[in-house]
Amino acid sequence: MAEETKQSRPGTNDGRQTDEIQAAIEYGIDVSMLVDNLARSCTERIIRHQAALNTEQKLRKARRL
Repeated sequence: MAEETKQSRPGTNDGRQTDEIQAAIEYGIDVSMLVDNLARSCTERIIRHQAALNTEQKLRKARRL
């Protein structure tokens, strides 16, 4: 029988990961965008990433003009 693995998300209480996230927060990193992004589906994250890439390409092209 396959053993299930527990997948952690930021903000959960599972020891080391929580410690690393807390350390990032104390360092000054705003993890709220990361937490929000992880709440999205994989498809939605890919769509948003592609939109950002398209915008970046348009900005590079406009800069050359």
